[in-house]
Amino acid sequence: MKCKLHKCRAKCCYNMPFEQNELVKYADKIVNPILYTEPIGIGVFAVTNIDMMQNKCPFLRSDYKCNIYDKRPSVCRKFGEIEELPCELLKK
Repeated sequence: MKCKLHKCRAKCCYNMPFEQNELVKYADKIVNPILYTEPIGIGVFAVTNIDMMQNKCPFLRSDYKCNIYDKRPSVCRKFGEIEELPCELLKK
């Protein structure tokens, strides 16, 4: 899968869940400061902006690329490749 970041501006990288250890393990790679975290069933939800429409991943750089791409969470690896996490731009 080849992302088209220039078109979507990484919309899939907003409002994503994390395992708590991922935020701690890669804390030095965070580029969008976390205001607080909310516990959810499988981990935590990182809040970087009070406006949920602007709540981007803590690891999403200003060029819309992932700051931990080679170690990104499994939910990110699956995005666009499975039916439950479709990418609108990749539809044929």
